[in-house]
Amino acid sequence: MRFLIPFGFGLVFIMLAIGSGTIIQQNTIQEKQSRVVEILLSAISARSLLVGKVLGNTAMAIGQAAVIAGATALGLTLTGQTDLLGVLSAPMLWFVLFFLPGFVLVAAMYAAGASLVSRQEDSGPVMLPTMMVVMLPYFLVLFFSQNELVMRVASYVPFTAPVAMPVRLYFDEVAWFEPVAAMVGLIACAGLVMMLAARIYSRSLLRTGQRVPLRSALASDPL
Repeated sequence: MRFLIPFGFGLVFIMLAIGSGTIIQQNTIQEKQSRVVEILLSAISARSLLVGKVLGNTAMAIGQAAVIAGATALGLTLTGQTDLLGVLSAPMLWFVLFFLPGFVLVAAMYAAGASLVSRQEDSGPVMLPTMMVVMLPYFLVLFFSQNELVMRVASYVPFTAPVAMPVRLYFDEVAWFEPVAAMVGLIACAGLVMMLAARIYSRSLLRTGQRVPLRSALASDPL
């Protein structure tokens, strides 16, 4: 179980984050490349477009996470593993709760990074930091699940908390206040990243052609 539980939580997180995040990336670049975004921005602001894109894909990802959790619960019930289900119920619920702000954080990074380029071919280097943030929780809990110090620190770091904290909850290694404290920190970080992403997104969405430097996007006038 020291391998299977971290593997399961980490795999679900990375699959949903990359899957939905890639949709945000592709849609953003396609809208910019085809200039559809110019029509959209004539009706709503760039920040509103970003918020709608992030929240819409977050709702879809949360729905997928809930379906996976429900399927897991049903499978354990049908196979008579109710004891394991009883132990897993609270961590799975916490995983879904942590996934919500965790995915908002990741989705905002996907949208901001994609807005800097006008072609899918140029997105690789720009999206590399976001991909590393998405993959970090999976490999961290997989290789350090038995290291108490690493797991405790990871459960408070916003980028790894959505996976590390539910794993620690499963093994009953947390005090009652730790999930709450980690959630507050994650929500605060997601809010800050969302604000920064909105700044980048609104300053680079109409700039086509060459890749927009990050410093230039932060310094230019908003749309």
